[in-house]
Amino acid sequence: MNASYVMYRINISSKTIIVLYLVLLGITSTAQQNPQFSQYLQNPLVLNPAITGAEDFMDFTLGYRNQWTGFQGAPKTGTLSFHAPTRLLFGTNRRAASESHSGIGAFMYADETGPIKQSGYYLSYAYHLQASEEWFVSLGTFVGGSQFSFNANDVELVENPNDILVQNISNTNFDMSLGIYIYSKHLFMGIAANQIFDQEIPYDVQNGALISGSLPRNYNALLGSRIQADRDWTIIPSGVIRTVENAPVQWDISVKAEYQNRLWGGISYRNEESVYALVGFRIWNSFSVGYSYDYPISEFSNNQSGSHEIVLSYRIFGGSNKCGCAVNSL
Repeated sequence: MNASYVMYRINISSKTIIVLYLVLLGITSTAQQNPQFSQYLQNPLVLNPAITGAEDFMDFTLGYRNQWTGFQGAPKTGTLSFHAPTRLLFGTNRRAASESHSGIGAFMYADETGPIKQSGYYLSYAYHLQASEEWFVSLGTFVGGSQFSFNANDVELVENPNDILVQNISNTNFDMSLGIYIYSKHLFMGIAANQIFDQEIPYDVQNGALISGSLPRNYNALLGSRIQADRDWTIIPSGVIRTVENAPVQWDISVKAEYQNRLWGGISYRNEESVYALVGFRIWNSFSVGYSYDYPISEFSNNQSGSHEIVLSYRIFGGSNKCGCAVNSL
């Protein structure tokens, strides 16, 4: 992930701390990706709107990530999502085992990284077309708004304190994402494009000049499988690739083992950044808790103590699951 370095002071509890901060600002001609998550299988709408309503239940998910713990001004991100097949929401009859269907939902997030705050609020829709007896192809979209703000009061430059580029910024834009998701009971894959309008963030500087930056488009691709090892154990290998203009490609590869659909654990690697472990459990087949810890291996590993992420999920089932999807893999 590309970045620029800025020296600044943050006032916290009447103490002034000087830190070297990693600012991910599109307005400084570097690129910013959407917030990253380790438990993307437990919180799938963070990746792709086409997953909306894929399985035969209503899903409510709350997620929180504290990244780079101990590093002043490190990212903190919260998410809240809901999605379901439309037939569950509007009381239509249960669909057949292999039948095209649609899903609707909502997704919101808030991310704070030092003086930078981002948030997004979206409605989602996906149509799941039965392509064959075992396969579905889904097309989905997020439609909503995103907000970007930079609080110059939280920043005091150590060098060049009168830099005209450091000023308050607040910008709200219409936003949209598109995705495609292809899945069966044993294999799932998808591609999504976010911030597709490449929205500008204008801000004025001295001498009458107008400078603007942008929140560039970014893309991700997901691939995974659900392998039934025996009656009790299921192995779920998966991987995700994220890319954004003018930034290195980032990828994760993971292996998760699940016992009787109630307990799971896994290990993952994120290129040039971290190795992370995840664990979780499900109660009453409806409520689940997932936790992950990222152990840093990057050049900043000595300045932080890793990242923590927790995901809480509650599902309301509409009877026996009759969809042709990778059941409970996401």
